[in-house]
Amino acid sequence: MSTATTPVLMSKDNPTGWKLEELLPQLHQEIADKNARIADDRSATAILVRANNIRILDLILSAEELQRDTLARLAALRPDPGPGGPPRIGAGANAPEA
Repeated sequence: MSTATTPVLMSKDNPTGWKLEELLPQLHQEIADKNARIADDRSATAILVRANNIRILDLILSAEELQRDTLARLAALRPDPGPGGPPRIGAGANAPEA
């Protein structure tokens, strides 16, 4: 089994990737759509799958909230320089955080 992965999120190394704040709502919608397609199935398995999907949807909503907080904190430092620009925090950041 290979350990190599294909990047999904936008970064300096993957400038055409997804922004997390765009990917999470997309995932949320697709899972909600899947749940709607099995809504009339009354089998035990379908009921459990729907319950799992609802839990996943709740977790995605929590992740969206955390990402909004992250974006607000980063925006308070300076505007987003894009995937090719210097990072606002961490290694390679221009200035230390106040």
